Amino acid sequence: MKRLYRYTASVLAAAFCLSAVLSFPSFAAVEERNLTPEDRYYMDIQSNSWENWPAGPQVYAESAIVMEASTGTILYAKNIDDQHYPASITKIMTVLLALENCDLDEEVVFSHNAVYSIDYASSHIARDEGEILTVEECLYAILLESANECSNAIAEHIAGTTEAFAEMMNERAAELGCTNTHFANPHGLPDENHYTSAHDMALILQEVVKHETFRRISGSANYTLRATNLKDEELLMNNHHYMISAYKTSRFLDDTVFAGKTGYTTVALNTLVTCATRNGMDLLCVTMKTQGSGEQGVPLYTDTANLLDYAGQNFQKINISQNETNFTINQNELFSTGSSFFENTTPMIELDDSGYVVLPAGVDFSAASPQLEFVDGDDEVIATLTYSFAGQEVGSTDLLMTGTDIQEFNFQKIDDGEDGEEQSAAAGENDAQVRLVKINLRIVGVVAAVIILLIVLILVLRKFSGNFSVEWNFIRKWRRNRSDRNAFGNQNRIRYRSRKRRRKFNWKFWEK
Repeated sequence: MKRLYRYTASVLAAAFCLSAVLSFPSFAAVEERNLTPEDRYYMDIQSNSWENWPAGPQVYAESAIVMEASTGTILYAKNIDDQHYPASITKIMTVLLALENCDLDEEVVFSHNAVYSIDYASSHIARDEGEILTVEECLYAILLESANECSNAIAEHIAGTTEAFAEMMNERAAELGCTNTHFANPHGLPDENHYTSAHDMALILQEVVKHETFRRISGSANYTLRATNLKDEELLMNNHHYMISAYKTSRFLDDTVFAGKTGYTTVALNTLVTCATRNGMDLLCVTMKTQGSGEQGVPLYTDTANLLDYAGQNFQKINISQNETNFTINQNELFSTGSSFFENTTPMIELDDSGYVVLPAGVDFSAASPQLEFVDGDDEVIATLTYSFAGQEVGSTDLLMTGTDIQEFNFQKIDDGEDGEEQSAAAGENDAQVRLVKINLRIVGVVAAVIILLIVLILVLRKFSGNFSVEWNFIRKWRRNRSDRNAFGNQNRIRYRSRKRRRKFNWKFWEK
């Protein structure tokens, strides 16, 4: 009997444990590390190991990145490819797809699933089933109040279901180059198959900031939602990003910040994306898995403030077309233009003037190493110049046709590096070839001039032939018979003079 009791108790205990495990949400897709805020603070910063790169600050975020928007240059990197739960910064991708697939005045009808499939304790603006908002109003609710039911409604409006919309999110993420991302919903509430990385989030952010509507909505401190078909009262919505809105504190307000989004769940901890303009650069800052402590907003916003200060003070943005002098055109390996082909008054090829590189402050443009890659299948863009510094890609620009037919050129970089002697020797050989060709051209010119003079002389003689031929033959005969003239001198001289008088030369040959 005791054995049966122990057996039954064991089975019940095992069943209880199994049910507890199954009922507790699993997040096995992301590696969980039990780290204290101090542990995260002292984690390695990969960008600090880059040669000749400014050292960045320590931050409490487990992962952090700062990227320059126009070039994609990574200025700061701390565990940027680690997978984390994004929480509500997921909504950046939701907004991107809405901007790419909808007009702002389209009407969105809230379904039962959109309203009631989320936890009521999560972020929302209390919309009802059957309520109608415009796409623009939904975007304000998503970006300012992080409204989960509005994210569901937008997803269903675009794709029919939230599941189908999640597939669209993953496809778009792959197109943007994301490699550590998988979305399972449009709002970011916990799901073991819903994760991303700081780097991937920066790539998504880089794309969405191209839309002026995102900048306008996300950068708004507040917005008043009108009364709807089911709500009689207006609703004031506040931006929860403390660097944009003094919603709860004005301590972190920053007028250089133009967009951003907050996120938090118990498993993701604090996540934050922030866009700011510093030193002529649009900086994209993403921090993930920050454990808040102490005063409200610390260390979440102090991390971001320190990172933006670091990037704005230690980097510069340089226009490529205004500084590129590394290349000349050599045609047929022989004749050199002698100057940068980009500076010709009527160039056959020109650089896109919208291309930039981002380099550490004080570093000259010439320190960036260019790489030329030709492009097939584009009528206007023929090649791309990509620049690197300290082993990192720092910017690029396109080489464009100007409408002139292009011949085959050899692009030769002028470099004073380790191969300077070889390049000098090659330059000397080219100079010798040029001098030789110049000498040959002079010889050819002289020969051509002589030939032309002979042709002119022959033509003139042919014109005079009717008057000179008889006279010339007589003179030749007279000279050959000089001995006879000595014998019969007087007689020959009389004969010669009489014939000369009979044949007076007519100088007016043009009158014939």
